[in-house]
Amino acid sequence: MKNRAIEYPHPVLNEFTNDFIDCNFSIEIPSHSDTGDTIDLEVKYNLNCPGIDKLLHDGIAQIIVRVICYRTSFRIVKKLDLDSTTVISIPKKQITDVLELQSSIVVCQDFSEYYLEEFNKDYFGSMPQKIRKGDIIANEPGIKIQLNTLLEKNTSGIVQVTGSTLISEMKVSFATVNETKPELTNYIVITLPDLEYKNYAKLMKKKHLKNGIDRFLQASIILPAITEGISRLRMQEQTESDEDDPIYKGTVWADSIYDALGRIGVEDLGTCTQSDYELANKVLGNVVSDSTNNLMQKMIDWSTIRQEDEVL
Repeated sequence: MKNRAIEYPHPVLNEFTNDFIDCNFSIEIPSHSDTGDTIDLEVKYNLNCPGIDKLLHDGIAQIIVRVICYRTSFRIVKKLDLDSTTVISIPKKQITDVLELQSSIVVCQDFSEYYLEEFNKDYFGSMPQKIRKGDIIANEPGIKIQLNTLLEKNTSGIVQVTGSTLISEMKVSFATVNETKPELTNYIVITLPDLEYKNYAKLMKKKHLKNGIDRFLQASIILPAITEGISRLRMQEQTESDEDDPIYKGTVWADSIYDALGRIGVEDLGTCTQSDYELANKVLGNVVSDSTNNLMQKMIDWSTIRQEDEVL
C-alpha cells in the first residue's frame, strides 16, 4: 500500500522495483468465517522466488502480515505459516469500516554477504549486499477489505453477543453512524447478563454442544435483532426527507442488511409488503425452518437414547 514511497538500500522484491528478475510475491484471502465475536481470515501467500523461498525454509527469513484498522487504531502483526494457509482471528469490537492487510518478508539474522541468483544483475552485478536482522527483503501491495463485504454473506454476523456483570436483563444497541463508543460502533450489539452469556458462549464454542443447535440459537437470539433492525430501516425510509442525514445507513449492520435484502429481490423497504419478521427469516436463510427441524431431530435423538437406556 505504501511501497512506492519507500526506498531501500538493498534489493527488495515488490511491484514497484526491478531489483529481482521474473519474481513475484503476493497474499490472498481464500475464505473467511464469522464466529460471532471475531472475523477469521484465512490468509495465503504466493511466492515465486527460489532464493527467498530457501531462506524461508532454512529459517533465515519469515513472512509476516500486518492487519490494520486506521479508524480504531487496531494493529496486529502475525507470522504466516509456510506452504499452507494461516487463520487470523480479529475481534469485531476493535475494528470498523475498512481492514488493511499487508505482508512482508523479513530476515531473522544479520547478513554481511546477501546475494541471490534472482537479483537484477544490471543493478547489483555480482556484489553481495549487507542487511541486518529485521530488514525487509520482499513486500506486496496489500489488500483492503470493506467489512460489510465480509459480513453480507452471513447476515447473522452483524449481531454481536456480549456479556456483562453490571446488568440484570438483556440490553440491545443498534449502532448509528454517529456512535462514538468503540464497543457499540457499526454492529447490533446484544448484551446479556453474565450467567446467560456464559451459557451462550459454551453453546457457541464447544463443538459437541454447538453441532445442530447453532441455527436454533440464531432463531432465538439473532432473528429478533435482525427483525427489529429491518423495522428501524423501514421506518427510516418511510419518514426521512431528502434533507435528513442517514441515521443507520453507513453502518456495517445496516449496509449488510440492505445487501442481503437486495439478493432476495427487495429494493425498497418502504413499499415492500412482506413483514419485517418474514424478511429477517429470509436474509438468515430460513432460520426458522432450520432451527425447528434441527430441534426436532435432537428430540428424536434424545428419545432414542432414553429408550436404549431403559432397555439396557
